[in-house]
Amino acid sequence: MNIRSKRDVVKATLFVTSMSVLVSWAMSAVFILLIGATSAAGLLTALLASTLAPLAVALPLSHRNFRVMLELHLSRREIERLSRTDDLTQTYNRRHFMDMAQRELSLATRHGYVVSLLLIDMDDFKQVNDRLGHLAGDRALAACAATIRGSIRREDVVGRFGGDEFLVLAPYSDLNSAAMLAERIRRALASANLVVGGQVMGFKASIGVVCSQGHTGDADELLRMADQALYRAKELGGDRTELAA
Repeated sequence: MNIRSKRDVVKATLFVTSMSVLVSWAMSAVFILLIGATSAAGLLTALLASTLAPLAVALPLSHRNFRVMLELHLSRREIERLSRTDDLTQTYNRRHFMDMAQRELSLATRHGYVVSLLLIDMDDFKQVNDRLGHLAGDRALAACAATIRGSIRREDVVGRFGGDEFLVLAPYSDLNSAAMLAERIRRALASANLVVGGQVMGFKASIGVVCSQGHTGDADELLRMADQALYRAKELGGDRTELAA
């Protein structure tokens, strides 16, 4: 449990305990009035009893209960995070990315702005696994994902499509802007000089780009068009960006 979580438990425990003491004081005051106890000893005894009793009971019980509740809440949040995140690259997984893309496209259609989609394929990435092993390949993929994240805008979204392919969703980007983004990513990957398996290397990438302008607002359809553009980039030798018609 992190520091902030511990503070939340302490705050919740103190709040519940304080409320228990206040309620106990109020009940004691009513009881004293009803029985007419006015002596100093009687008032002091009632005050101590109404203070110590809830402290002795509420403090440990509320602390334990809130700790359990917070741990359950954090566990649920972690499960939700894992359900939408690719653990290797710390990008969104394909299913969650496509759900986000569809929601964004629906909003774009409703409010009249454009969205672009980039499909990125690492050229000849299989050679990394063959030469350096799959562990080095996993580290290389994670490094490539970090490079892509570092090349996009704050509002853009990155996902792992599968294998050595990534997706980028770029709201408010027309085809020209998306093409510039794709080239920025491609150059960043080529010049990253990532250390993998003790070797310094850059990575070439082929990128297919499509914009929602003039097309259907269906995420699967845009993905199909981006895939066709990516295929052309591969056919033309790779290490290039191609735009969907």
